[in-house]
Amino acid sequence: MILFSGLSFSSTEGGRVRRAAMRCAVAASCLLVAGAVFPRAALAHERTMDLKTSLAFIERAKQAADAIHAHVAIAIVDEGGNLVALEKMDGTQLGSMKLAIMKAKTSVNYARPSADMEHALNGGNYMIGTLPDTLPAGGGYPITIGNRMIGALGLSGGEGETDANLAKEAVTTALQALK
Repeated sequence: MILFSGLSFSSTEGGRVRRAAMRCAVAASCLLVAGAVFPRAALAHERTMDLKTSLAFIERAKQAADAIHAHVAIAIVDEGGNLVALEKMDGTQLGSMKLAIMKAKTSVNYARPSADMEHALNGGNYMIGTLPDTLPAGGGYPITIGNRMIGALGLSGGEGETDANLAKEAVTTALQALK
């Protein structure tokens, strides 16, 4: 006779109960591990940086650039710094494509506008220049919804302040439209 949570079972029944309890424990453990490994399942209702969303940000950046007759390249990266979308406006120099990507990655990696890095460098914080895979130049801007960064926009083709202002305007107006 085996006692299990105040119930008594014969040895045969006890074996079945123990096996059933073990299966439940294994299943519960798997669910806990899956929640830790795949947290997006719990966040499925939250917005992520997909292609459709990135194209909305690019469209706002193009509108802002057109308004001041600028020719720019626009890159959108997700929260991991992976390129989601890239567009080069007609008349934009080819090198601006790579710079836009680097500015977006800088912004997402350091969770701030890339212009902040430029200002710190110009202010004498020369360590900024040694950070790996960083372009301390205006034009990168984080994309945050609620308290969660979902990616960043990088923009290049004008002067640093112009790029910084266009990136900020594009992100701000696109976020307002997404609400």
